[in-house]
Amino acid sequence: MACPGRFVWACRQPDGTPLRQDISMIPVRHTFSFLVADTTMRTRITLSLGMLGLVAHPPHASAAAADPEVQELTRLVKMQAQQIHELQSRLSKVEKNAVHISAATRGTAAAHNAPLEPPKPTFRSPAFYPPVSVARTSPTLKSGPVEPVKFAGDEPAKSSPLYLDTRSSSYPLLPAAPGTFGAISNMPSGSAPVMGVASQIPTSNRSTTVGGLVLKWGKGLPEITTPDNAYSFRMRGRILADYGAAFGSRFPAQNVSRTTLRAARLGVEGNAHQLSWVFEGDYANNQLSVVSAFMTWSDKMAGHLVEYTLGNKFNERSFDGSTGSDQTVFLDRDLVASALLPVKGWYGLGGAFKIFGSNWHVATQITGDDVNSANVTNNVRDDLTYMLRTHYIPWRSKKALIHLGAWGFYEDVKPAATFSQSVRLLARTDDAFGLQFGPMVPLANSMAGGVEVFGIWGPAWGLVEYGARHMKLRDTVPGLTLSPRNLGAQGTEQAFSFQTGAFLTGETPNYFAHTGQWATPRILHPVADGGIGGWEVAARWDWIDATSIPTGGRAWTATIGVNWYLLSFARLMLNYTHADVTNKTGNYIGPNSGNIIGMRSAVTF
Repeated sequence: MACPGRFVWACRQPDGTPLRQDISMIPVRHTFSFLVADTTMRTRITLSLGMLGLVAHPPHASAAAADPEVQELTRLVKMQAQQIHELQSRLSKVEKNAVHISAATRGTAAAHNAPLEPPKPTFRSPAFYPPVSVARTSPTLKSGPVEPVKFAGDEPAKSSPLYLDTRSSSYPLLPAAPGTFGAISNMPSGSAPVMGVASQIPTSNRSTTVGGLVLKWGKGLPEITTPDNAYSFRMRGRILADYGAAFGSRFPAQNVSRTTLRAARLGVEGNAHQLSWVFEGDYANNQLSVVSAFMTWSDKMAGHLVEYTLGNKFNERSFDGSTGSDQTVFLDRDLVASALLPVKGWYGLGGAFKIFGSNWHVATQITGDDVNSANVTNNVRDDLTYMLRTHYIPWRSKKALIHLGAWGFYEDVKPAATFSQSVRLLARTDDAFGLQFGPMVPLANSMAGGVEVFGIWGPAWGLVEYGARHMKLRDTVPGLTLSPRNLGAQGTEQAFSFQTGAFLTGETPNYFAHTGQWATPRILHPVADGGIGGWEVAARWDWIDATSIPTGGRAWTATIGVNWYLLSFARLMLNYTHADVTNKTGNYIGPNSGNIIGMRSAVTF
């Protein structure tokens, strides 16, 4: 019986009953193989093809056309021939794409046995499913070559006083020679990670290599660098939490006990070859501000390292005034740094240039106001400030050194309604106790300068600073509401500071000879390694006289302190300060004295 559109074949079983098989239900390759392998089927196909040729012969065409059985057979033969042709075409495609029928058969069986899994396709597109016989290959990711990026003078020669052979370093370290990179554990917080300088500061032996990058764990958070230090990146910041209890003032409002967050700073730094950068935000005194935000390009000039900087940067001014708040010995900087301050403050947006020798450096800076200045909204010009600082080390040995320094600035102050200044004498937890002068006639300009002498003897150190600032008030002030008797007046304020200290646990004082300022010390026996940490004791005496300025006064302070370094970047501080002041203006006029006990927990990373 014919079944149009389907490939049907029939034969006799051993008992004589016909066997019908619908070949269209059999997989293509299996069907064709079956047809070729079966002898009876091959004979039937041959006879059918012969009959087709016989019927097609002209002499028999008329007779065949009249026989219905022949017509039916002819139709079946034609249909089977067409299906065989289609099977051959499909088989050619399958063989051309090298798809293994055994894999398709296993996939079909798995689909029947596990209905929850989607069936695998019998035929796959070569674009998405490569032939099984072809091995897949994935590209291997490799780090790039180490680039020879160093330029002359990056690493100090072995004869240089800054040289430290870090290959023989062990932890805990022995005290390093003063002024060498081995005496500190990090760059000064106001500096960028200049290539060839930052890489000379030895880190602890805790480092990890991941995918060709080096993770250094010696500075709190890991620093990510390439093996040649051509590229680096790290997060940075500081947390300074203060407590202070003031007492002894004859004004009850000055006897306060409170806490304050001196700094909660977070930022990033990095370098790419000779380009380095820093960006930091700070939350202090209940205010959020941008502090460091600059980039530095380092190069060579006449064999000396030079730096070109653009952005908002911390100023270089005096020894203590050039040091960040997280690296000073006491809770606050000395009066030379705190009192002889330009109107724009500690930071300024502008440009700076530095040049370095093996035992000296010169830094110049031209800046406007701090980036957080109100000038952005008031649309007035900046205070323009020109600054210069230099230091020189005339003598050094393996146990001692002498540092000489000088600094100065000139500022052209923008017009304002009045001028006043308040110099804090106790601590940041008691802003009310201070030396005050003003409000008075606005300041037109000022010029300041100072000298610094610093020395190290083993674990002990000493610093002497002196500075003066000459101020000139404006000759004319439109709409002046104050007394005109001070128009055009001039005066000078002077400040002096002497401080000394020593590490009881043998550390070398944390002096950064590259720029002549404090940095982070290298603690020999950290608490985290089972040691007792680093213990430092210090004392300071400050003096200021501003009596030649209208409404100016005078004051002096004495401070003793103890610092306990748990790690190089974490310490606890305790200060006691006594201050004596005479004010001519403000809320606390007349002679007065006071005391404060201050504490700080500090971590720098």
